[in-house]
Amino acid sequence: MSRKKAIFIDIDNTIIHGSSLNILVKYCYDKKFLKLSLLLKSLYWYLLYKLDLIKNFDKISQKVLIMVSEIVGKITVEEVNAIFKDCFETQIKPKIYAESEEFLRASHKNGYIIYFISSTITPLAKLLQNYFGFGIVVATEIEEINGYYTGNVKGPICYGIEKLNRIEGIWEKENIDLKESYAFSDHISDTPMLNKVGHPIVVNPSRKLKEIAIKHHWEIKNYSL
Repeated sequence: MSRKKAIFIDIDNTIIHGSSLNILVKYCYDKKFLKLSLLLKSLYWYLLYKLDLIKNFDKISQKVLIMVSEIVGKITVEEVNAIFKDCFETQIKPKIYAESEEFLRASHKNGYIIYFISSTITPLAKLLQNYFGFGIVVATEIEEINGYYTGNVKGPICYGIEKLNRIEGIWEKENIDLKESYAFSDHISDTPMLNKVGHPIVVNPSRKLKEIAIKHHWEIKNYSL
């Protein structure tokens, strides 16, 4: 039996310009769901993340989810998903990099299995999956109780070594040929994932990741809208 080929691709700053959670927080502020102070906190944390100055990303992600829970905890999952969908259609979809979309669609036609692997929340990642019409989502699960999102994370946040833990199970189960597979990311936290495949590619890399990419002769791509 021939082994499968896969593409493990981050979402934020790799498929789309910016952070999907950050875009969601700003959207909620514009819709007057959130206070300005919460928006500024979110932007500040995102800046620290891009500058590689955050050591405990899990805590920051949890804080952003707590912000979102100010909204999602008050209305049903169905109503929240409608908000997420409108945010995706109006704010996130226009930020998809054309180069990334073209590569993914061509790769899918050529038989690659596409894994959207991201620290963002699963409902947002699934909207991207639906847009493409293919792929498998591996993202951060949020807790749902009695038809409401609680804002709490269900299991570990899909970040750093946790991404590697998740995809290790995937490639063993699906008989994936890592040497023929690709991984895409913009951030140094995904170095463990990039190290595992035959074709690691960094997109709009952070400073530290760019240094690693140059050292290891990884391909560097710079996408723009």
